[in-house]
Amino acid sequence: MISKSKLIAVTGWIGGLVVSDVACFGILALPLYTFSLPSRLGLVCALVCSVGANVFYCARILSSIAKQRGWTAQNCRMAGLLVIIPGTLLFLAGGRFTSTCNVLLQEALWTGFLCAKFVYPNFATFGPYELNPPLTIFPK
Repeated sequence: MISKSKLIAVTGWIGGLVVSDVACFGILALPLYTFSLPSRLGLVCALVCSVGANVFYCARILSSIAKQRGWTAQNCRMAGLLVIIPGTLLFLAGGRFTSTCNVLLQEALWTGFLCAKFVYPNFATFGPYELNPPLTIFPK
């Protein structure tokens, strides 16, 4: 059974994820040619903030699942690819292809690394691309 405090935390993470997704998709769907240069810089800052919030909340949700299921660090990094699933909504809505792909790929990369960092706090000492040790017939 889930405790009440854990349920409130997960509900907050899901709410933050929904709000940051809507903000990110809304910013990417705007036509930039109608804005002046300072307004474009403000939109870029808003996009970076919404993507950062999206990465954080998605990594938090995935890390709680990863802890329960006992995922390895490599599985945590691959779980970041789940971020691309909501991104298909933007493709279907008619967003710009290159900006959407760039944002989604960066978001998937950073979500995976942050999820692995939440599950394995000493993840930086391993190195981001270190694989699990191979299985041997004769253990040491």
